[in-house]
Amino acid sequence: MKRPVERLGADERGAVAPIIAISLFALIAAAGIAFDYARMAGMDTELQSAADQAALAAASQLDGKNAAESGGLGACTRARQAALALLTNKTFFANDGGTPTVAITDADDPTDDDDEDPQCNNADGVRFYQDKAATIEATTDDEARFVEVTVNGRRANFALTVVVSAFSSGDVAATARAGLGSALCKVPPLMICSPTPGVDIDWNTRAGWGVRAVDDPWTPGGFGFLGDPDANATKEALAFQNPTFSCQSIDTGEVSTGQAGAITAINTRFDIYDYGNGSGEVLAPCSSGSCPAALNVAKDVVRPSPSGQNACRIHNNGWTLPANRFVPGNTPDANGNLDPDGSDAMGLPRDNCHYESYVSAGGSACPGATEEDRRFGDGNWARADYFNKYHGGTYPTEGGTSATRYQTYLWELDGNMPDQSAASGHSAPICSTGTLDPTRDRRVVQVAVGDNCAAQHGVSGTLEIIDWVEMFLVEPGLPSGGPQSRGNGDDGNEIYLEVIREIESGGATAQVVRRDVPYLVR
Repeated sequence: MKRPVERLGADERGAVAPIIAISLFALIAAAGIAFDYARMAGMDTELQSAADQAALAAASQLDGKNAAESGGLGACTRARQAALALLTNKTFFANDGGTPTVAITDADDPTDDDDEDPQCNNADGVRFYQDKAATIEATTDDEARFVEVTVNGRRANFALTVVVSAFSSGDVAATARAGLGSALCKVPPLMICSPTPGVDIDWNTRAGWGVRAVDDPWTPGGFGFLGDPDANATKEALAFQNPTFSCQSIDTGEVSTGQAGAITAINTRFDIYDYGNGSGEVLAPCSSGSCPAALNVAKDVVRPSPSGQNACRIHNNGWTLPANRFVPGNTPDANGNLDPDGSDAMGLPRDNCHYESYVSAGGSACPGATEEDRRFGDGNWARADYFNKYHGGTYPTEGGTSATRYQTYLWELDGNMPDQSAASGHSAPICSTGTLDPTRDRRVVQVAVGDNCAAQHGVSGTLEIIDWVEMFLVEPGLPSGGPQSRGNGDDGNEIYLEVIREIESGGATAQVVRRDVPYLVR
């Protein structure tokens, strides 16, 4: 029999106790780290969510308008208020003794606002930038394109991690940056290339200027089409009153060019329906009312034969230029007319400098050293000829002797349409069917201005849109050569427009639907 001391030495029960005792410190530390890390991760998620929501709320107000333009508070002020006051995010994982509500430090009075707007001064937790990368600070409402929100730091005091000499997470903050993604809907997908690439211009100072938009898309004044490159989709978008095309981003867009039939589609707005009626013709619905003309279709073509199959097409028996067409010279007669012989029919004319007859007679060419420069006119057109012929020398109330073509057009619609026969091509439409939406003027189009056109040569890139401009369709497009040619260098692929105004970033006209969606950058 073994003695008790010997039995004790041989007994193996409880042999793991020392191992457990030795490992206990590490096990507690691991559990504590897991518990406290989960608390810190949860707090970080709460803070980041608060920053994200605050940034999105702030970005929704970045419409570029100052206090005077918005009729209230400027964009930066409204953005700050949205970030500071419209959210009540809470953190339940912070245990630093503070209130549950997440806070944002703001040194400014969020109700203070003036034309200089101190709310854009970037002094605290709500900061404004001009670019997505946040390298250029914004100091005015119209510069503020992106907003960055930083919520105040919070701390998680560790409950169990003290065994490894870590007592808290330290201050943990969160930052989010957001911008406003915007699109215009119900707009024809037209674009032109900027006359001054790389330099933004104020289009409002060019109101009334004529623009020869030519199907030469990658040079200043060239035009193309945004969105779907399918030719049928483009024709629908340009002709139909209610086309089935998507909204167009305000800032960027894919571009297609040389779409066959595009100008034919635009001409429906002038009461000209110059397309076939065969099976598969995408514009066939225009014959049953899908493409009503504008209420005032003043133009320089006439209809010798007011009936028959081709009466509404560009044809010798349909719409055609008159034998005695408007040909301006440089020296006005006693009545101020540049074309003393008159014309059988005269639409709202181009800028004088866009007529070869005017330039060849000694008149000044449109400004600029190159052909591309000269696609943009100067706003001087044959007002005397037009108002003497159709209005007995009476000028519109708005604009007077300096009235733009668009002002003239609206004045005529307001009870001043001339008493002309339908064959003159002037006054109300005679071929159009369907009912026109009175809020959507068919001779007013919203045109995107592309800045990086030169980079699009030979590639299918993305156009950088720097401006949206409302423009007035001055005249229909006509074929090149033969009796239908105007003889002004028009090759049959040209749209003539007049600048009305730049569309403000905060909204557009009644016929345009704007969609603004804030989005997170980081």
